[in-house]
Amino acid sequence: MNGFGEFLYCLRREKRITQAELAEKLGVSNKAVSKWETGDAMPETSLLVPISKIFDVTVDELLNGARAEVEVKNSATNESALVEEEKLEKTNFNGHILFNDKENKKRDTLSDILSGIVCTIVILLGAVTYIIIGLTTGLWDPYWVIMPCCGIICGIVGIIFGLCNSKKREEDFANGENPYTGAICGIIMLTCVIIYLPLGAFLNLWHPCWMIPAVGGFLCAVVGAIGNISLYRARLKDENKTKQ
Repeated sequence: MNGFGEFLYCLRREKRITQAELAEKLGVSNKAVSKWETGDAMPETSLLVPISKIFDVTVDELLNGARAEVEVKNSATNESALVEEEKLEKTNFNGHILFNDKENKKRDTLSDILSGIVCTIVILLGAVTYIIIGLTTGLWDPYWVIMPCCGIICGIVGIIFGLCNSKKREEDFANGENPYTGAICGIIMLTCVIIYLPLGAFLNLWHPCWMIPAVGGFLCAVVGAIGNISLYRARLKDENKTKQ
């Protein structure tokens, strides 16, 4: 970060607003705000006054990358408090850094909890089913496929619930990534594997059915290309909007 970018980051954290919220206030894209904070770009001159009003600082302070001397200590204290707050958030039982916004915290935490509950139920049901079948019929060999399939189902569940994490989606878009593309490709490949394993284990069709994961990989390539094109078009639209 340069002086301006680091100062803007600190101001935004003090006000407890996200990059998306700041971008909306200024009529620019999330990517533009991200570039300002990382030092890859500077806002247009016409945006300096609105930014200074949002954060209650002067334009000179923005350009200097620091508050006036009287407020430097307060800024450092606030930044230390924010660091401590982040440390407390990291100790949360799910190990994720959540939004400062209370509603987002509840939503993301609920999403993680539900994902864990569903995955736990799937694994337990799979294990119980496998043990019962093995003990009653002695068919341990082909039915071993139940456990990896349960694990794959949990992977799909995790991907679906992961899309509910708006913080992660926002960060992916800010980094120039399309979170939906990765999620769709993950679901496609896991679904192909979950089809391939039973066909191989129960019908011994390992050889011809290897085409299923291969087709899944091809579909992922197509989805990835479509996602990149849509993301590129969205960037162009944001850049044109910023220029205007």
